[in-house]
Amino acid sequence: MDRYIVTVTDIAMPGGAGVAKIDNFVVFIPGAVPGDRVAVRMIKREKRFGHGELIAVEEASAYRVDPPCPHFDRCGGCTMQSIQYAKQLEIKGTYLRQCLKRIGRLDIPEGIFDPVTPSPDIFWYRSKIELSFGNDLSGRVTAGMREATSPTGFNGPSIVPVPECAIFSRALGTIIGTVEDYAHSEGLFPYDEQKKNGTLRHLILRESKASGRLMVIVETKGTAPPSISELYYVLKRKIPEVTSLYRIINSRPGSYIDYSRILHEGGDLYIEESLAGLKFRVYPASFFQPNPAGASLLYERINAIASGERFRNVLGLYCGMAPIELVLARSAQNVLGVDSSRENIENARENAILNGIDNCTFVAGKVEDILLDRGFKKPDLIVVDPPRSGISPKGIDIITKLRPASLIYVSCNPATLARDLGHLVSSGYSPERVAPFDLFPHTSHLETLVVLKAVKRKS
Repeated sequence: MDRYIVTVTDIAMPGGAGVAKIDNFVVFIPGAVPGDRVAVRMIKREKRFGHGELIAVEEASAYRVDPPCPHFDRCGGCTMQSIQYAKQLEIKGTYLRQCLKRIGRLDIPEGIFDPVTPSPDIFWYRSKIELSFGNDLSGRVTAGMREATSPTGFNGPSIVPVPECAIFSRALGTIIGTVEDYAHSEGLFPYDEQKKNGTLRHLILRESKASGRLMVIVETKGTAPPSISELYYVLKRKIPEVTSLYRIINSRPGSYIDYSRILHEGGDLYIEESLAGLKFRVYPASFFQPNPAGASLLYERINAIASGERFRNVLGLYCGMAPIELVLARSAQNVLGVDSSRENIENARENAILNGIDNCTFVAGKVEDILLDRGFKKPDLIVVDPPRSGISPKGIDIITKLRPASLIYVSCNPATLARDLGHLVSSGYSPERVAPFDLFPHTSHLETLVVLKAVKRKS
């Protein structure tokens, strides 16, 4: 195939591939950095764009840095580790603005935007990692990340061994090695989706950044040897910070991690994390911010907003284990949190008791259902922290019918945030502040806080 020399002018978000042109034809080049002059080979042509393979960096960009992770070129976890961190923040801020304008059709004044708040730590910040089991070239069991797939789809995802990870924990390699040795000694094999045989599916690790304590979770297909409970003591001897071992039994097809059948195999039931001056008990299935130090900055900002406004009744939708609601309890009279997961609600109630908070109530149920059939005090502030898919149309309709004076939207997806803001603006709300927070350094993800006010209706 033909070889081209091009200059990379941009980054395509959220994928993170470099953008260049060959004879005015747009080409996406994974691994390229804005400002790079690179040799590239076209590997796939679509109607309006193409995909290129980076052959060599002929002239490195001023924004290019050496990624500290040796697996960066194959691991699907990070996409921007080769880009200077300040440039990462700039790229993410630009992408957020583009989404709001292109998807939400919003013309938000520049003065409303805050600069992207950087993460306090850009390495070793992540509190959770999910690994898949596979085999190395010798056939030995290994746990690692799924390899980033090619745009051509020719190579299926394989497992990249990760004896170290620059964004998770320094204990990773020892834990993985110990689990792999256990699997080998017990004659366990990775589960093969095609052949429908094998046992091992995923290895999930959680670390408290406050205490350094670690939880190990092994997901299996069907039964596993009774000796798996002994694995806890082996891990504990090698890594004293390991204080908890669980096993998940998942017989469902696909690669989805299913927490519906959890067995406690040893140690404590939870690890404890600190965030924004509060304590939280984190269990295997808990949905918790993966960057506690960065999330603390976000939640303290929300608390500062609430303290200045002196809200009476706060309604938190998609509350999860309720970190935002518990933070808001400091300045609000009454807080009600709603989440579809009963486990999340039980966890939220436990964390409220742990922190001595008695002005919060939590209800399990879908946002769209529970608000229609349950009476509660009319909120003057609604806080939403939905999943990546955003708020459902029915949820948007309920929020606008309740018409609180203030809305706070916390989003982990600029695209669905833009879509939902478009609906909220058309329903009579005006953005007052857009504050992005980088809770995911070296990845294309971005957390955004948006404060909205109800526009006064003309009498």
